[in-house]
Amino acid sequence: MLKTPRAFARLCADDGGLRSRPPALANSVPKSGTHLLDQILEALPGRRNFGEFLSSMTSSFQFRRRSPDESSAALRTAVPGELVRAHLFFDPAVAAAIAETRYVHYFIYRDPRDVVLSEAHYLRSLNRWHRLHPFFRDAPSLDEAIAISIRGLPEHAEKLYYPPIGERFEQYAGWIGRDDVFAVKFEDLIGPRQPELIAAMAEFYVLRSETPVDASELAMAMQANVDPGRSHTYRKGRSGGWRERFSPANCVLFEEYAGAVLAKYGFEPF
Repeated sequence: MLKTPRAFARLCADDGGLRSRPPALANSVPKSGTHLLDQILEALPGRRNFGEFLSSMTSSFQFRRRSPDESSAALRTAVPGELVRAHLFFDPAVAAAIAETRYVHYFIYRDPRDVVLSEAHYLRSLNRWHRLHPFFRDAPSLDEAIAISIRGLPEHAEKLYYPPIGERFEQYAGWIGRDDVFAVKFEDLIGPRQPELIAAMAEFYVLRSETPVDASELAMAMQANVDPGRSHTYRKGRSGGWRERFSPANCVLFEEYAGAVLAKYGFEPF
């Protein structure tokens, strides 16, 4: 993180700057298109990315849950024009901090079955420093790693927070349906509706900035910024991969732990 430039920028920050060049919050459910959202928002006018990443969980090495007050305090340190990336659970105090700091808040989420599949690959093979890696590494098969991601590790609740996927998804879902959040499904953002949605994302920013911005030009710049190859965790970048990899037992297990989430948030049923 670029701590010194950010600290200097903080000294010069005021409410007028936050109104004219509002910070942008790229919030996401983990493994739900975080880097795609980052790329699109990097094209917003005068963006400065100091490497700030806010999460309701601490570093992957520690992986403990932060309090809403901790997250709120971190959010209030934003500077004008900053792009802040995040995995933030919904909480009224956190929502208030976002509003007070004048963030333009974008949130991306994804079919939790694809989240489970992506997470199983990531924790099993890509991040060997993550506190959860040993559990996934020691799973005898990818099927069992997927099962761990579905049911979580509630038996270790005293030491780490990793509940079933349905509960994990619901921690973020409060951002969906709010007027002050542009919430978008990953599946829609990579599909035929991408130009339409990016145009709406541009308009969402324009309406919240006191500096005049041409929405159509901004949308074109945002569209041009999409490059999946720049993501270090990018695998296939498509939706529905779970259909090819879930075993019948995985499907039954998901229905048990998170079947209600699919209908509630508009995902295709099994």
